[in-house]
Order: sequence, then structure tokens, then C-alpha cells
Amino acid sequence: MVIKGDTKIKTALEKYPELKDVLIKYSKKFKKLNNKFIFNTVAKWANFNDVAKIGNISICDILHTVNEAIGEEENLEKIFPDCIKETKSIEPKTKPEWYDEIKQFIIYDVREEDGYFFPKIIEKLRQLKPSQALKVVNSFDPLPLKRMFDEKGGKYFSEKITDTEYHLTILPTGDDLAINPEKDWKEQLDRFPELNVIGMQEDPFELIIKNAQKIKQGQGFVLLQVFKPIPLINMLTQMGFDDYTEEDVETGIFKIYFYKTPAKNKIEVSNKKIPVVIQSATPVTYPIIMKMLHSEELMSRIDIKELKVWEETEKHMAWVVNGKADITFSAVAAAVKLYASGADIKMVSVDIWDNFYLLTNGYKADSFEDIKNHTIETPLFKGAPPTAVTTSLMKKLGYNPDDFSFHYDKPFGRPNKIKDDFIMGKADTVLLREPEASFALFNAGDTAHESLSYSKLWKQVDEKNNRLPNAGLIFKNDFLKNHPDVAELFIKELKKAIDWVNNNKKEAAMMSYDILGQSPEAVELFLNRAKFEHVPTKDILDEIKNYLKLVRNDGNVDEEKLKRLFL
Repeated sequence: MVIKGDTKIKTALEKYPELKDVLIKYSKKFKKLNNKFIFNTVAKWANFNDVAKIGNISICDILHTVNEAIGEEENLEKIFPDCIKETKSIEPKTKPEWYDEIKQFIIYDVREEDGYFFPKIIEKLRQLKPSQALKVVNSFDPLPLKRMFDEKGGKYFSEKITDTEYHLTILPTGDDLAINPEKDWKEQLDRFPELNVIGMQEDPFELIIKNAQKIKQGQGFVLLQVFKPIPLINMLTQMGFDDYTEEDVETGIFKIYFYKTPAKNKIEVSNKKIPVVIQSATPVTYPIIMKMLHSEELMSRIDIKELKVWEETEKHMAWVVNGKADITFSAVAAAVKLYASGADIKMVSVDIWDNFYLLTNGYKADSFEDIKNHTIETPLFKGAPPTAVTTSLMKKLGYNPDDFSFHYDKPFGRPNKIKDDFIMGKADTVLLREPEASFALFNAGDTAHESLSYSKLWKQVDEKNNRLPNAGLIFKNDFLKNHPDVAELFIKELKKAIDWVNNNKKEAAMMSYDILGQSPEAVELFLNRAKFEHVPTKDILDEIKNYLKLVRNDGNVDEEKLKRLFL
């Protein structure tokens, strides 16, 4: 194969991969060919004539260089000068009719862009409103971009303003951005809108799920991250997506392409999905929630507007009080407090049990007596359930809480900070719930101990009701009234997810470890220690009542209010 001026760069390199090194040695301008993203998009449309023009390189010189490298220089000379002929001009001579109908031009000046800006152009085109067009300003004639829109039948107009300023005005037609179902989607990666979560301060999990839910069959998106999120890929695969990953070794950036295959969606999707805001007070529910997101039936009925898993547990209370959350995973004690403050909610089940632990590092405590001379790093604040449960158990077991030292950070003791202090040896006695308790034990090493399990202590003081009903599922009352069938489906899928997690702990760990920011082994330890069991609240009112007496200083519980909240 003789390489000519109109030969596409990608075509030449796919047939002769060794030419990449030849081109890079020939000119530093070709170094970007090592970027897979550029290779699979720009190189797909640019030919050697384009590169020669853009880089001010002699087309004859570069053609002789590459053909000599593949042993075709003699054949190149036989077809000279046809080999250097320009492809048919693709530049309109006059402004098209649609140009004068544009009411607003969105300017994107790429002259100062050092990185790979091609996906940004595609994304900006997708965001255009009617009567808007995108005007790309560049320092050279953007021939590859023009050729792409020309071959796809797109609408554009190119202008040379000066020798160092070119304008390309693009009017998307829809077809030039859509994925053609008749072709392999992996050959159309340039049409995937970009979701860049690199450097996000908050957990991008919610954003990714919301984005995935918006994707229709036959569409896709590309996720940019600095690592390959295997659990997330597995989760989206279960939600009906195919995936393909590219890594740019030079920048360390991964591009994970997700394409929703029509054949994979077996459940008929309702045109009237119910918008839902879901939250959890702690990360303990992550493995369960991620499994629920695999439910095709549930995903066909709800449109997740927001999905928030808090590390600051008090923030979820504001969402409940303000009526923002439709569905909440929350502590039982918090639910009672929220209901008492006027929140119109119902708690329908307890799903997380026990899970309070007193951990020690450097010594082993067999009873509260052994920690009297140590400071207990404690979550939240003095009146919160962790302290209330601890002091109540102390009293019931014959100890005076005043003999013990509790420490709270300001404004609140954060479980993650307490966990980290324990691991680093800054704290030798900590009170934690799951999952932080397991992560602390896993990462602290052999000197760390689970000294006191509150579920075991509770059994010593209440033989009849020996479980601590920690947390469960809350619905906003309006949601229950307006969408009882969706609520029933959610509860059904919650129970199924809990059963699956309990029976498939290794798989559940692999599904959620990067979301939890831990190793698969640490998450598997957490799942082996955690106590997940779905129990309707109406069946365990006595256990809830006894637990609330434990966490309330006065020991009083309004049983009528209790029934209204939990039934």
C-alpha cells in the first residue's frame, strides 16, 4: 500500500504500526499520536495533506519518509505527482443560508488549549439551544474537524480571518452527533458526551448514576477518571451498558466508554418514571444500594434525581426536615427525633442491626473496667445515640459513666477521622459503627482489637430482646400515598439486595470497594461483620421501644407516636 496525501493517518498506522515511531522521530508534532484518544478521533479524520498544512511540513518530504520506511518509495515515485493531490475541497465558498438565521454564536477559543479539546467541542455542541451555533476559534485551519463533519453530512462554515486565526462555525443537526445503530458503537467513540470526574472533591457516585439513568438505549457517555473503576463498570454492566476502556499512559487518564445496548434492556421502561431523591445517613448502605441499582424492574420505574450518601450524618436530617428526600436510610433514633420535629415520614423497616463496637489499639479490653484510664474517641456529640447507648450500657452493667473520659471533635466527632486516628495510632480507644469499625481494624494491624461488641453487651442486659435495631428505611409520607406501588417495589428490591449481599459477600465487596475507598479485602471484612437483615418495623415494635429507652436519657417513649411512625 502506497501512502499518499489523501491517506488517513489512522488507516496508515493501523496497517503499519511501526510508522508511529517514524513520524514521532520525523517531527515532535506527531508525539500526540501516542495519545489513544487523539489517535481514535482526530487521526481518524486527518490525512497526510491535512497534517502537512497544519504543521507547515513538506507533503513530499513526509510521504517519502513514510513510504521509504515501508519499502514503497519506488512505487510512490511512479505515481508522482498524483500522490500529493489535494482531496476535493471541503470548504464552502459562501455563507450557507442557515448562518444568517443563527441568533447567538457560542464562542470556544481553543488557541490556548494545551490538552485534548476535541471532546469538549462535541459536548458544547450537545449543549446548544435552538438558534445557537458553536464558533470554534483556532490558530490553524481545523481540517480534521471539518472533514469529520463533511463526511457525516454536518452543517458548518469555515472562515480564515488572518493567517493565525480561523473560525469554524458548526450547527449540529442531531444526526452528526447521534450513534448510528447500524455500525459498531466502538467505531463512533467521538460521539460520546464526556463526564469528567477527575479531581472532584465530592464522591462522584451520585453524578455518575444520575448521568447513566438519563442515557437511552442506543446512546452512551464516556467517563474520565485517573483509575479504572472496576466495581462501577460491573454495576453499569448490570444496568444494561457495554463498556470499553482506553488508557493514556502519558497522562494517566482512563476513558471508560459506556454504551446502552438496546437488546440488554429486557424490562419495558415506563414513559412516566417516578422522580426520586434517595439518601443514606452513612456509607454502611453502599453495597445494598449498588445492588438495588442493578434491578432492571426498579430502574424502569424510578428516575433518580439525586442519590446522596452522607459522611456528615446530620446533613441527611436537614433533607428529611425540608422534605427534599423521598427515601432515606437513617438511624432509628434519628427517625424518632425527625418525626418529633414534625417531619411527615414513616419508617417501614429495620435493615441494619447492632454494629456498635469499642475498639482498642495496643491493649485488649474485656470490659468497661479496662478502659477507665483511656479516652474514648466518640462520634457526633454528647447527646447523640453512640454516647447514649454507651452510657446506658455502662449503667445497666453497674458502671458510672462519669468515671470515663469521652472526647468529641468540634463541631462533631467524624467517624472517618476517628477511624484514621485509630489507624495512625493517635487514638487507642474508639467507638465506631460499621463500616468504619471494620476498616479501622483491617488497616490498623495486629495490635488492634474489637474489645467490646455492644450487641453482646446488650444480650447481657436484655435476654428477651437481644438485638439493637440500628437503622432502616424511611419514606416521605407523600411518596407512600402517591406512589404505593413504587414504594412496595423498592421495599421488595431492598430485601432482595440484602439477601444477595449476605450470600455473596466477596462479589458485593468487588462491586463497592472503590466507592467506599477501601480494598476489596477490607470491604469483605466489613460485610462479614455487618448485620444486615430486613425486618418490617411493625413486627418488632417491642425491640424498637426497648432500644429507644436505651438511647434516651429519661427512658420515656411515647408508644402512640411510636406506632404512628413505625406502622
